[in-house]
Amino acid sequence: MSFIRNPVKWVKDAFTYDALTPQGRRKSVSSQVYREDYHHRGAKHRSLQANASDLQRNMSVLAWAVRQHLSYTSAFTFNCQTDSNSLNDRIETLMKEDSLRSQADVAGKFNREKLWRIAEARRVLDGDCLLVKTDSGQLQGIQADLIRDPSRPAKGEEWINGVLVSETGRPLRYCVHSRSGYMERVNERQIDARNVIHYGFFGERFAADAVRGVSPLTASLAPLRDLKESVELAQARAKVAQIFAMAITREPDEFRGDPDDEEGSQEDYSMSFDRPQFMQLSPGDDAKMLESRQPSTEFQSFTRLCIMLSLKALDLPLSLFDGERSTFHGGRAEWLNYVHSCQEKREDQVTARSEYTVWKLRQWVRDDRLFLPKGMRVSDVDFTWIPKNSTPWWDKSRETRGDREAVRCGFDNPMRIAAEKGFVWKDNIDATAEAIRYAKEKGVPLDFAPDDTNQPQVTK
Repeated sequence: MSFIRNPVKWVKDAFTYDALTPQGRRKSVSSQVYREDYHHRGAKHRSLQANASDLQRNMSVLAWAVRQHLSYTSAFTFNCQTDSNSLNDRIETLMKEDSLRSQADVAGKFNREKLWRIAEARRVLDGDCLLVKTDSGQLQGIQADLIRDPSRPAKGEEWINGVLVSETGRPLRYCVHSRSGYMERVNERQIDARNVIHYGFFGERFAADAVRGVSPLTASLAPLRDLKESVELAQARAKVAQIFAMAITREPDEFRGDPDDEEGSQEDYSMSFDRPQFMQLSPGDDAKMLESRQPSTEFQSFTRLCIMLSLKALDLPLSLFDGERSTFHGGRAEWLNYVHSCQEKREDQVTARSEYTVWKLRQWVRDDRLFLPKGMRVSDVDFTWIPKNSTPWWDKSRETRGDREAVRCGFDNPMRIAAEKGFVWKDNIDATAEAIRYAKEKGVPLDFAPDDTNQPQVTK
């Protein structure tokens, strides 16, 4: 042990966590733990937002990934589940009426479902957004860059990236701005947290340490930016390879002409890129970069790997992006895992939509659009938001037989299976009853309908 300068320190470092002793093997990480908002405060948050939006505009892979995520996580159907069918119908009718863009959006541009889809898109790209509940019953969307600290905060107030928080991390007020023209910000105002739905990705941190949301795409923005630039360079190189039809090299002893004529010995390599070119090189010159195999197979494989790693930020499997290289069973297994990963993201949407629903119920009662039974309160109204196409059919015949056997054995029930497929079971029963009634009225037999002896009495 004489060659070890400090044996005691060597023993302590050797028998501990490797992550605590970089020893030149990796970058040393600071021992200081900061609030998550510290890492994306102020201009840093807006820089991340601008970077993600720019990549979505100009990189089809990211734009596709965001659209796929939205298709699986932002489409829902409202279903009221009280004991009164008439009350259920009335609430569902009001919800449908207020889903129109004139009733849902303060700007009158988007219907309710489109607003929620945009809110999901903004939290994916920007980290979070606000949906302000106005007195008119409409929602106003506020993007992340318009949520900023006030210019003159009151003494003793703790503002974190545009949010006034209590000692426990509970949001109290939001400071938002309006947009004027293309870039200018005007009309700084503070909104009570009770009038706001704060929708975002808050990660696995407690409220006091994650006041503003952080996009899951943050970890993939730098690799995606590098990938975009690499693909552009590869496309340029492939274009050059296609433009040059032939390049001829000559050995120095093949030179013909006056060796003392320096001006004549210089070849003009200027080319026009609008047609195939023939390049004749000077003695000793070469053009090895003019290869026809561009981009190389190695570059294509590496690009595919980078895309796969980037898609993991949204839990998207590569088989959804490139199904040609996936087997049927492998692709289905990846797809089922992805659908399972969407459950938590859908729960965030359901939580926000439930807050919106309670707010709408109270407004309908206030405006005499809804009359609840005597003794019933808004909190007593039972409802749910069912994801649309949450688990689409893969093999309808086999899955139907399996679901039927599961119900017979008591392992499942029709309501849960219907919700898994993205529709309301009671609505489907009502529609089937209407189909049987209409077919009977027209004298058309239906294979799935019972005969007259066992058919239940159906009324309008």
